[in-house]
Amino acid sequence: MNSVSALFSAGGFQWILLSLSLTFIVVYSLLYLAIGLYNLYFHPLARYPGPLLGRASSLWYARSLARGTIAQDTLKLHEKYGDVVRIAPDELSFIQPENWSAIYGHQLGKDYRELIKDPRYHDTVKPTPTILTGDWDEHTFYRKILSNSFSEKSLKDQEHILHRFVDLFIQRLKETSAEGTRELNMTDQWNYLTFDVIGFLAYGEEFHCLTSSELHDWIEAMLCVAILMSLGQAARHLPFPFDKIYKQWAIPSNVKRQVALHRDLTEVEIPHIPIQYASAYRLNSRKGDIPYPVLKEHANILTIGGSETTATLLAGATFHLGKNPPVFQKLATEIRTTFANDGEITVARLSECKYLLATVEECLRIYPPSPANHTRMVPKEGIVLNDQHIPGGVGVGMPMYAAFRASSNFTYPDRFAPERWLGDPMYSKDKKGALQPFSFGPRNCLGRHLAYQEIKLALAKLVYNFDLELNPKCGDWDEQKNFTFWVKPSLWVKLHPVKR
Repeated sequence: MNSVSALFSAGGFQWILLSLSLTFIVVYSLLYLAIGLYNLYFHPLARYPGPLLGRASSLWYARSLARGTIAQDTLKLHEKYGDVVRIAPDELSFIQPENWSAIYGHQLGKDYRELIKDPRYHDTVKPTPTILTGDWDEHTFYRKILSNSFSEKSLKDQEHILHRFVDLFIQRLKETSAEGTRELNMTDQWNYLTFDVIGFLAYGEEFHCLTSSELHDWIEAMLCVAILMSLGQAARHLPFPFDKIYKQWAIPSNVKRQVALHRDLTEVEIPHIPIQYASAYRLNSRKGDIPYPVLKEHANILTIGGSETTATLLAGATFHLGKNPPVFQKLATEIRTTFANDGEITVARLSECKYLLATVEECLRIYPPSPANHTRMVPKEGIVLNDQHIPGGVGVGMPMYAAFRASSNFTYPDRFAPERWLGDPMYSKDKKGALQPFSFGPRNCLGRHLAYQEIKLALAKLVYNFDLELNPKCGDWDEQKNFTFWVKPSLWVKLHPVKR
């Protein structure tokens, strides 16, 4: 009896707890080791090359996601291992151009219409079905409603709105640049423009970022949601119980606060859409068919998708033009000799500016706004890629940054050279089909034509009116972390008005 009492005394209980904990750790470690050995030597994907940690477990991928270096790390793996890399036990990364169609295109003559999105990447915040996260029928339903807003006729009808905001943008730059004596943070300036444009086109209301020179709280909170998505993806690649621990303790508290703020502001900021050509009007007018949470999620998608990515590309273009004066001079010569005055610059006339179009393509290649992998799940019957059978349940994808910067796809891939899109023989071996910055297939970006119009118009008017002087301290500006989107630092530039 005394021995039993001693066993359950404070010290005895602690000893039992310690023994059980050590036993759990040993058993768990042995189990994880066994899984790792299976993944390395017996898994159906064991023949594919990749980092040891990535082939054995998902820790390599989780670490890169959490660090915000997944885009750059994946490129390094492809440069080391080749066109197909095993980046996790059940995930393959491809960079050959032909796999855009094989992975993201219509699956004709099969029992399924598409490879579904990998739930580890696309269900990290909430399961609300949207044009991005919904299944085939849901995606088709929402895309059909929104597509008229991005038709050729709608974009032509809305061009005057682009001119209005771009002209205000140029006016504000003239007012704040002090004749080129004051540096401006062009990262912020481009965000002001693109958020004001999408606010009006999507909802018929303005965020007033250009006039206030401030981002709306709702916008900044939405960007934190993108960070949370990336960190949530990292957690999903961790084994139990570390996934739960990571979500609880490793996600920064300020990100959690901003996400909570985003939820609150979304309730307030989604307006009653008053203008019929506004994109969100088409969803709002069908609200009897669409639950309010779905309307809210689409408001976020329209805002971020129509602004952050465009602002990112324009900031990247400003950086690369400032860092490459000969390229800027060629572009400036084309724009300034094609148009006699600012008012002549229209979307239709810009199609004459071949060097501008090549510059935009090169910006999309060297600094894609959506840099990482958009993984699809192989169906249970498997598929054939690169003449190899890929079993069901495997994630496959084309990481944009790696595909666009791979030396197997582009000559001198780190060189900013619009000439590669203009038939320069130096770049004749480039695999130009690798460049798909708006993705591919039935789920490609619905707003890509609007993005091209806004980018070309804004960039042309900037170059027509100003010479750029990049602060040398921003020479490594493009070395950025990426959490769904690039985390862009300040881009300090002096804008010198062109004397005429």
